[in-house]
Amino acid sequence: MNWLKKGFVFLLVFSLLPLSAQALDNPFSASGDRDGGIGNSTHYLDEFPNISLDEKVNQIIYPLFATPAIKKKGEQLTLKIDTQGKEAGSWNVKLKQTNHSSLTSDYELPVQSVQQGQSHWKDSSSIVEVTVLIPDGTPQKLYDLEVSYTGNGQRITDEQPHSVKVIDEYKKDFTFLHLTDTHIGSPRNLGNPDDPASFTPGRANETGMWNPNPKKRWLYLQKAIKEVNLKNPDFVVVTGDLMFGQLNPLEYIYEYEETYKMLQKLNVPVYIVPGNHDYYAQDATLTDGAKYWEKYFGPQYFSFDYGPYAHFIGYNSFDWHKIDRSGTGTVSVPTWGGQIREKQLDWVKQDLQKNAQTAKPDQIRGLFSHHNPLWRDREIWPQDDPEVQEYWKQYDEQHDPQRLNTLILGEKLGIKYDQQWHGENAEELIDIMKANDVTVSLHGHTHIDDATKKDGILYTTTTAIELSGKPWVGFRDFSVQNGQISSYNYEEPGHSIPVYQNGDTEGGTMSFDAAYQTANDGSAASQQVDITNRLNKPLKVTIPLYMAGGNYTVSKGSITQNYASDGKQYLEVQITIPANSTEIMNVQKK
Repeated sequence: MNWLKKGFVFLLVFSLLPLSAQALDNPFSASGDRDGGIGNSTHYLDEFPNISLDEKVNQIIYPLFATPAIKKKGEQLTLKIDTQGKEAGSWNVKLKQTNHSSLTSDYELPVQSVQQGQSHWKDSSSIVEVTVLIPDGTPQKLYDLEVSYTGNGQRITDEQPHSVKVIDEYKKDFTFLHLTDTHIGSPRNLGNPDDPASFTPGRANETGMWNPNPKKRWLYLQKAIKEVNLKNPDFVVVTGDLMFGQLNPLEYIYEYEETYKMLQKLNVPVYIVPGNHDYYAQDATLTDGAKYWEKYFGPQYFSFDYGPYAHFIGYNSFDWHKIDRSGTGTVSVPTWGGQIREKQLDWVKQDLQKNAQTAKPDQIRGLFSHHNPLWRDREIWPQDDPEVQEYWKQYDEQHDPQRLNTLILGEKLGIKYDQQWHGENAEELIDIMKANDVTVSLHGHTHIDDATKKDGILYTTTTAIELSGKPWVGFRDFSVQNGQISSYNYEEPGHSIPVYQNGDTEGGTMSFDAAYQTANDGSAASQQVDITNRLNKPLKVTIPLYMAGGNYTVSKGSITQNYASDGKQYLEVQITIPANSTEIMNVQKK
């Protein structure tokens, strides 16, 4: 456990970094003007110039890693590029292999048109919309996007990893997964979540907190991602609290970087929205999660389509004035409950209305965010508590932003009763959802499983990937058939798929996995894969295979993809494994 001790020393050193005098005097005024948005905080680089930030969102602002595009061969894709004031021309766009691939082939995307554009989240007058064609010969796969152009005589290149998924066809019957509350950097993983002072070796091993060995770091998340990749859904949504962000000064600088790298282990399109832990404004320590979010993941709210069969909106349910989400830089934050303000609410309404103009009858419509609008603190907190009465009285007098004494009282009551949907527009949002025939609403935050149907809408809350999840660590699997959600529970009542066998975190055994006999890198002419399903239900998985060039047969399952590239053969084999069993699949050259 020497690495763990070193990790805590590292965290302690960060917690003792000096703060500015202004921040110590009043952490709520360190941001300068109360602008109701991200604000103009002093940037950490101003006082710690030896620390650098590797911004992930630069010229390409759509599609992004957190807002990818799923496109069929032969379709057009419109990119949004911020040329940052430069006159741009000589465009070149290509798809490149991801970090998962053993292939190297690139695929050029012919440019069809270039015109002036705009973005709902990026304030720039130099956004260009570049429409490209996905050639018919592009293999079905997830790709990185590379865009090159000449700007004011200088050649500029930008990339976005895992941002384009090319498919053969949109499937009317499709699947998607919901993950939430991964909490990279969380100390709660180290022991019993009901006893913050506890330490459990088995849980600490699964946590791998800042383990110098990348294969053992955040092991719980790596195991969940391996299972997601085996499930191979059509897409994944992640509803925030990606990191902890509440332990020590300057925590976001390494947690955002680590989170970004970890989530790239997913080999499927992933759509991501923030939670409260990602978005705290730790002004006393010169950091603002909202700024980091834009630099790493892009928009705080957006929508996407899965062909004609699904329209989803991801929104930011921690939509508070900067003062309300400010903390002291350690464990003290006054607000962690949900809210959506008028600007974002209007955007959601307009997006749903615009979608309704072209939506087909068998399209499902979904919203996803960190907080569930059904669970409102005004209704949950006991009305007979005098302090609760006083809090809502103060809140109604001034709530955007709240006054300091109101925030302090709200934090006290939040510790006592927790904070769910704490602020504005939950009922208004639900009314918009009902008016626009929304099918499903996905959420996290509580670290528990719940499924509630109300007024024709399915509201699901999914347990955490963090080891504090109850009844177990897990993710939710949705199947859609004929325009209806046909399944979303692993077992009743409303439980998700456990990452660990029988939910036993201490045991550390995955609920399902696949073991390759030899390296899966395209060098072998034969392969054996042992696929084990420890769940109490049959499991359909997809096994990716990189083989030496040639024609192959498989002993079990059906080959769903098979093409040659770079002198190698890439196959995907779909196979159903009975409950509590292992299947051995052999791959041989013909």
